[in-house]
Amino acid sequence: MRSTDSMEEAEVTTVPIRSAGSLNDTCVRSRRRGRGDGLGCTLQCGDVEENVLLVSRANMLTMLPDVSLCDAVIECWSMLMNRLETDEYDFQRMSFFGIGHMEYLNQLLQSADQTTQDDTILDNLYEMWDLYIQDSQDVFNLNADLLFVPFNIEGHFACVCFNSKAGTVDLLDHQLHPDPNKSKICKLASLIGSALSDYLESKGIDRGSEMVMFEHRQIKLPWQSSSPNLPESGLFTMMHMLMYDGNPFDNEDLRRKISRRYLVFQLTASLILADINTIRDEVVGKVNHFLVEKDDIWTHVHAQRKINKIIKKK
Repeated sequence: MRSTDSMEEAEVTTVPIRSAGSLNDTCVRSRRRGRGDGLGCTLQCGDVEENVLLVSRANMLTMLPDVSLCDAVIECWSMLMNRLETDEYDFQRMSFFGIGHMEYLNQLLQSADQTTQDDTILDNLYEMWDLYIQDSQDVFNLNADLLFVPFNIEGHFACVCFNSKAGTVDLLDHQLHPDPNKSKICKLASLIGSALSDYLESKGIDRGSEMVMFEHRQIKLPWQSSSPNLPESGLFTMMHMLMYDGNPFDNEDLRRKISRRYLVFQLTASLILADINTIRDEVVGKVNHFLVEKDDIWTHVHAQRKINKIIKKK
């Protein structure tokens, strides 16, 4: 795998982007299970109870503007993207890994400067990918032209895309990295590239060995800045995964902060209203109840706020 020293910026062109309109007809599978603390999503594929991802209300609230996104939402989003791609095309051009591998990617990053590398880190990472693909079943294709690997470093979400069409490893990030040698993001992107190359080769996929020669690129996007915006990095990553087709792209909604706030609610609705959300009807029922009783509810909330203020003064 080429060093991040050679990372180049790809020029921006405006290209047609994929629509999120059909995201409600999706399917999510995951071994990662959590305990819900209120209404959110309980996403299940078919009748296989083991393949359930519970996304709690607290998890979903991390999608609010100016709040750092939790990994569970990205995990969910990856599986929605896989189903969307499978439903639209006979051959799955794109496949998306989840983000449950972060424990091992962080270990990989920490051990990168050591003289000898602990092989158990890669073994654990490959086992995690095996489990993810096994749970994904017919909605993941290792032979896809584009393989997306989202990651999170200290609250900074970004995504690496392995672009077999262009022969490149593309970094999709809302932050610019002028000096890749000093960037943890670029360093991890390179490590992911090497790991995935070996992983694909171990699965008998010929292009796995070719990936070591892929050129590294930072995909230049109009909304990028030199300073990280951690609370919005999750939103940018979700939209990059949705829109990127192997070419740089532009989008007016991502350029404007007010429009990005609207996008947050669109993405949230797409997750909650997914057909395989087993508590979808319950959530919709709660929303309908709120619309009918909102005046009484607001009166109660306002009164409770006053009480809380009095208590704080004491």
